[in-house]
Amino acid sequence: MIPLIFNTSRLIHEQSKGKKDHPDPFSVLRLETLRYVAEKENPSMKGVADHFYITPSSATSLINPLVKTKMLKRVVDKNDRRVTHLSITSKGRKNLNEGLNKINSRMRKILIKLSTKEQESLIKILEKLSKIYDKSN
Repeated sequence: MIPLIFNTSRLIHEQSKGKKDHPDPFSVLRLETLRYVAEKENPSMKGVADHFYITPSSATSLINPLVKTKMLKRVVDKNDRRVTHLSITSKGRKNLNEGLNKINSRMRKILIKLSTKEQESLIKILEKLSKIYDKSN
């Protein structure tokens, strides 16, 4: 079962990149980073690193291109200048919405090959697995 999950994840990720000759400028990880920052409202860099289970230096490498392209901005904590928070910009929100819409569109094209009952079952199973894993932490 584990190889099946990893293979499916890999294929979804591959599909989300778009055509090989015209890859999307933002990876799924960058879109997920934008989504996380938007939802958490000014998380710290450490929060991003912890969320993705990566080192602080890897988080910096992930965030730098998003700051450079003005999708995110860094905000120094007023109480502790060693702490940096992140904020999503309007350009970042626009790109996040566009990226998620593209991924959703591609997923719909794939999932339409499943019956309505299969789609409902898939959603229920994924929701249940998510709850089980969330409780085990």
